[in-house]
Amino acid sequence: MATYLFPIKTAILTFPFLALLIALPFLIWQYRRYGGLSTWRGITIYSFVFYLLCAYFLIILPLPKIADVAKLTTQRYNLVPFTAWREFWLTTVFKPRDPGTWSRAIRQPGFIQPVFNVVLTIPFGVYLRYYFKQSFPKIILWGFGLSLFFELTQLSGLYGIYPRPYRLFDVDDLILNTTGALIGAVITPLLVMAFPSREEMDAKSIAKGRRVTFTRRLVAWLIDFVICQPLISGLFAGLFALLGWQWASKNHILLYSLSCLLIFLVVPAWKHGETLGKKIVKIEIVAADQQPVKFGWLLLRQLLLYGIAIPSFVETNYLIVQIFSKMHQSQANLLLLGVSGLISVFIGINFVWGLFFRQGRFFYDDWAKTMQISLTQPATTETTSAAEKSESSAD
Repeated sequence: MATYLFPIKTAILTFPFLALLIALPFLIWQYRRYGGLSTWRGITIYSFVFYLLCAYFLIILPLPKIADVAKLTTQRYNLVPFTAWREFWLTTVFKPRDPGTWSRAIRQPGFIQPVFNVVLTIPFGVYLRYYFKQSFPKIILWGFGLSLFFELTQLSGLYGIYPRPYRLFDVDDLILNTTGALIGAVITPLLVMAFPSREEMDAKSIAKGRRVTFTRRLVAWLIDFVICQPLISGLFAGLFALLGWQWASKNHILLYSLSCLLIFLVVPAWKHGETLGKKIVKIEIVAADQQPVKFGWLLLRQLLLYGIAIPSFVETNYLIVQIFSKMHQSQANLLLLGVSGLISVFIGINFVWGLFFRQGRFFYDDWAKTMQISLTQPATTETTSAAEKSESSAD
């Protein structure tokens, strides 16, 4: 049992990092497809990745020393089918007519090992039928493919890291793993009765995709402002340095202004209200009547947000440090702190009010007469109807 628990513990420790790395591209693709991501879909995908990690670690761990593997003279592979069945009869105390031997037999390696290989891929069959909607022939094929990947990993000595296999390549494992995937597919309807169906997940995702949530806007802003803006500023600084304009390459206000101008004005004016972040999450800026936003109103909106709101918070923090930490308590600094502080307080109150009471609508959209809309379009009429039902029940 310890042999099996160690790989699972390893998977639990590495899961938060590896699962995020592996699942994130698929989650992004699902989000792009439906315009939203339901909680249960995220849980399903995440748990599927966790299961695959556990299964893989169970196959390769514990890792022996290379020197010990080099000394092995054991059999490298078994190509004779149903050897496990014969070993069960020969190596266990099981006697069909003696029930007293049954409980002892199921605790012996001749029984545990084959059953483990069946149980290992039962969840794989469940996921394939429940979430990925695969047919039985495809589940058998996928189950065989996963098992073959495991066995070739062992046969190759963990892709050449070891001079020879440290575990046996066994054709019986291919049979047992494939059987496990098929069993998982068969019992799926009984296991998932209490969980949302794939169609319900799709409907909820589409319903979410129609709404421009604060989380959706936040992700777009993080991509544009936290990732792209420093990157563009760095590119401008490098360009100015190459041109010999050292004063410009070190002028943070100039670099900030140019990068914001490009990201938040030039690009959305050219791409009909979309920045890179907004394009990724499928939203765009439009006029209050949902017509394409005019350049003047777009300029006002972005100036209010990136020319006044965000700089006021930065300036307030800077002045607090200068006045109360470095004791630069000049009248000019105190006056500037009062002005930037009032602006920051107003923006903070407006943000809280807009977030909780106005469905995420803030002052800069009000004053510039703009709004943000979702670009997500349902794929079919049938899915649209399901989404509408889901949205109605949620309301």
